Amino acid sequence: LVTLAAMNLKDLSFVMSFGGATLGNALIYILPALMFKKAVKDMGNNATPSLKSEVNFAMFSATLGVGMGIIGSTMALKGLKD
Repeated sequence: LVTLAAMNLKDLSFVMSFGGATLGNALIYILPALMFKKAVKDMGNNATPSLKSEVNFAMFSATLGVGMGIIGSTMALKGLKD
């Protein structure tokens, strides 16, 4: 599969930009927020109220990451048409 893609692709800039937009945002914004939410949930009653309220900020950050990923993916797809 990789060999077929390498034989057909002339320019890897689309692969790099789309991968960066999707995987980069997931790695930086979404996955840490989900891991933090799970860690606080696993703490149960031992989690302080400030940690529980910080989960809301982490999820807001993840939502922004999804938005930026959509924008980045859209820009990568627009670059493919040019």
